[in-house]
Amino acid sequence: MSNVMKILPFSNILILHRSSLFCEVLRESLEQRGYEVGSYASSGEEGMSKVISQNPDLLIVSNSLPETSGLELLRKVKDSTFDGRIIFLSQNANEARLVIRFLEVDGHIHTYDSMSELFFALQEINAGRKYTSSSIEKVINTLSGEDLEATQVDTAVLEALTPREIQIMQLLAESNTTPQIAQQFLISPATVNNHRANIMHKLNLKGRNQLIGVAISLKPFYKVRGI
Repeated sequence: MSNVMKILPFSNILILHRSSLFCEVLRESLEQRGYEVGSYASSGEEGMSKVISQNPDLLIVSNSLPETSGLELLRKVKDSTFDGRIIFLSQNANEARLVIRFLEVDGHIHTYDSMSELFFALQEINAGRKYTSSSIEKVINTLSGEDLEATQVDTAVLEALTPREIQIMQLLAESNTTPQIAQQFLISPATVNNHRANIMHKLNLKGRNQLIGVAISLKPFYKVRGI
């Protein structure tokens, strides 16, 4: 008898994508290959609730979720007791860059990759290895080290922030001080500082100078978000 231990497929997968049709098709494909899908969710809030209640061993996440984006959901997941694996489906270079810079995932593939690419990623992750698809590697290779480390960011970053945090970022970009921001929103300076700390945590920023630099670089995009 062989002493080699058989690696079992994931047995409690949670799929998070805004399209229920996509979730159902992927669920059927996964189950045909011996994987067990516990559930799926088509919104960020529903997804976070199921992460807590079902404790899946694998998340397959797209960023395009209503209510709470996939990136913001994963930030919350990282701060929770979740200890499963994560595959992120990037739709474009902006999302791929944010995942590379701010999150650690086990698998990273493009939404335009084939189903076979996803299943290969699952096999690699199930065997204890991380996996990045060749299409995502092409995105990474087009980014210089300065691109990955720079504080210059784009509108996709705003998906990780609450409306109030975006408002505070805009005021910081306009050189408002903490007391001025507090007065404008009728809140205490301590509350403003808490918001700033949350923003820095979400965007992985170190120090006031980086925060101000990012706030200024986002100025062209605040109107895009209706702020």
